[in-house]
Amino acid sequence: MFRFIHAADIHLDSPLRGLSRYESAPIEVIRNACRRAFVNLVDLAIDEKVAFVLLAGDLYDGDWKDYSTGIFFSRQMGRLGRHGIRVFAVAGNHDAANRMTRALESPANVTIFSTTRAETVRLDELAVAIHGRSFPSRHVEENLAAGFAGAIKTLFNIGLLHTSLDGREGHAVYAPCSVDDLHAKGYHYWALGHVHRQEVVCRDPWVVFPGCIQGRHIRETGAKGCVLVTVDDGAVSAVRPVSLDVLRWQHGVVDLSDAQEIHEVLERSRQVIDRERAAAEDRPVALRLTLGGATQLADQLAAYPELLEQQLKALAAEIADDDLWLERVENATMGRIAVPAVLAEESPFARLLQEIAATPKNPGEIERLQECLADLRQKLPAEALGPDSVLNLDDQQTIHRLVAEATHLLVGRLLTVGGGQ
Repeated sequence: MFRFIHAADIHLDSPLRGLSRYESAPIEVIRNACRRAFVNLVDLAIDEKVAFVLLAGDLYDGDWKDYSTGIFFSRQMGRLGRHGIRVFAVAGNHDAANRMTRALESPANVTIFSTTRAETVRLDELAVAIHGRSFPSRHVEENLAAGFAGAIKTLFNIGLLHTSLDGREGHAVYAPCSVDDLHAKGYHYWALGHVHRQEVVCRDPWVVFPGCIQGRHIRETGAKGCVLVTVDDGAVSAVRPVSLDVLRWQHGVVDLSDAQEIHEVLERSRQVIDRERAAAEDRPVALRLTLGGATQLADQLAAYPELLEQQLKALAAEIADDDLWLERVENATMGRIAVPAVLAEESPFARLLQEIAATPKNPGEIERLQECLADLRQKLPAEALGPDSVLNLDDQQTIHRLVAEATHLLVGRLLTVGGGQ
């Protein structure tokens, strides 16, 4: 019997991508989170006395700012080496973009598979064969799995590969292949990387994405870590997820259906904040709150989003102090979006309200929208519009959301301020 760790998508020293713009963001915690999660990975390997560690790509996040990232990695590998633990890794698409790694020798206990062909490493003392191939460049469109050797009989065979498999939502297509392609090799376990959400694709053979070890933004919610695999008599007997993250990204939905008073908004939000804190397993939480449901408070909430967000941030600070950061508040409630009958009469105010409420749901139908977006791109820094930003103007879902929020805000503000005129 032996155990090994399968991890992927470490993204050491991943940049903050504009988080410094957010008021009260725990910048130092987030900046060091990937390193601390990696230390947790090394601690786990030592504590569990694993035979080896597999890293299925994207150890780095592109080029380093300086060599400190590589030195940190070498220090952690040295800790494993002193306990006789070997590490086997393949380069992923982000690693392939890193030029500095070519200038440093890999630590003595680390084997990085070739970028030019699939290789096989035998561990005869464990009756194990590890097959792998690294990305030769950032964009790999070929099926790398097709070039892997067949299983070696009498050995426990592992495939180590960075791939999007047959496609996963939110992830670019890299080194695509099918489960049938993997099954055809006759291996016992496929250690995959690239997809940041943990997934057991199948169990015969085992095909596993362990997910990233640390969430870096709100699209990477929930527990993050690795899997600890136990092998008995030449077969997998257990695959156990282990959380390694030091900061937990969560998305909580507050149901405000039929809420009539603001204090109900705060009380229901309190319940969700408490629930998300408990789910984070004593880790600091970066929380996005989405307010939903049909309520007569919808217009009031939409009219003054800054006030609403500050009220909820104050509530979060009261409940959790520095253990919870409210990353964003989204108002998706529904209410008096249609123009009330009392304002349907002919008047300048009613006509303005009607025009705003009638804004097309399809952004492509909004006149001069592209001009406005182009102007916005000129005025805001590039990082504010990046792929992980709430203002990613290259994402159609973001455009739809911004249009809906603007419509909601304007109608709510007019109804709240002008409804009595």
